[in-house]
Amino acid sequence: MRITIRQRNFTITPAFRAYMEQKIVRPAERLLASSRDEDLPLFDIEVERTTRHHRKGQVYRVEVNMTIGKKLIRAEATDEDPRSACDLLEEELKREIRSFKTKSRTLVKRGGRKAKSMTRDGGL
Repeated sequence: MRITIRQRNFTITPAFRAYMEQKIVRPAERLLASSRDEDLPLFDIEVERTTRHHRKGQVYRVEVNMTIGKKLIRAEATDEDPRSACDLLEEELKREIRSFKTKSRTLVKRGGRKAKSMTRDGGL
């Protein structure tokens, strides 16, 4: 997995980088452990402080764009604290990855059911 971390109006400390890897990258690696080597995911993480003059409200935004083959999986979260935005992003990214995996499994099962029904009916 190739990981790119970008920052805007925000400085990423080594501790925050380790936190992002623990909360975002490791769960994604676990969920995608069965992927083939030719489909290595590209993992782009962007952390930004939306404005410098706002002090209240949802100021920090964390976004992940993950490319697996030709498929793009995207998740975004905003919150008052960058760490809590990472926590929200973790849940959304897990949901998106599970959706991606179940779609491919569903298509395989659907094709198998169709082939079975065709052989049972004599190809009609």
